[in-house]
Amino acid sequence: MPLTCHSDNNAVELIRGRLGEDLRPVPMPDDVADRIRRRLHAELGERPATVRTPVPARPRSRPRVVRLLAGAGAAAVAATAVLAVLPGVLRPAADRPDPVPEPVAADTPEALRSAAPGAAGPSGPLADPDHLRACLTAAGVAEPDAPLLATRPYPVGGEPGVLLVLGTAELGRLRLLVVPPDCGPGTGRVLLEGSAP
Repeated sequence: MPLTCHSDNNAVELIRGRLGEDLRPVPMPDDVADRIRRRLHAELGERPATVRTPVPARPRSRPRVVRLLAGAGAAAVAATAVLAVLPGVLRPAADRPDPVPEPVAADTPEALRSAAPGAAGPSGPLADPDHLRACLTAAGVAEPDAPLLATRPYPVGGEPGVLLVLGTAELGRLRLLVVPPDCGPGTGRVLLEGSAP
């Protein structure tokens, strides 16, 4: 069956009905409106009017169909944006280019934070959770079970290193560690450490 741009009328009517039920305007309670009005007048240094004139309810300015089409258009734009980004993100690891080491990796927290976004998914021997845990334990890292989010080559002071982007218990916070590429049980040490908000 060929794909067409025509919609299924029953599905459209079902969506219209649900949107009409779920998206009804909620009137503001009078006491809330009065408090807001008094507060605005107080901030502007005006005296509020003692007599309140009723304001008729505003009629619907746009028909339901127009709102539905606007919502569908916004969803289409969002879907297009997601589909444009997904091929690069979902590319198999074999097709991804190898991470390129930083040519001159500075050993400052700012340089470390700026290198973190270029890190790819976990790779190499440190991608194995047991190997990573042994490396971090040998290096004396406080939370050796932290989830590994990404890695990339990152030399420090001319010495080769691997930048580890680790998750933390704090939402939105990342821990950044650089360890030697051969980091493992008994050989672990931290070359550089930082965090990213």
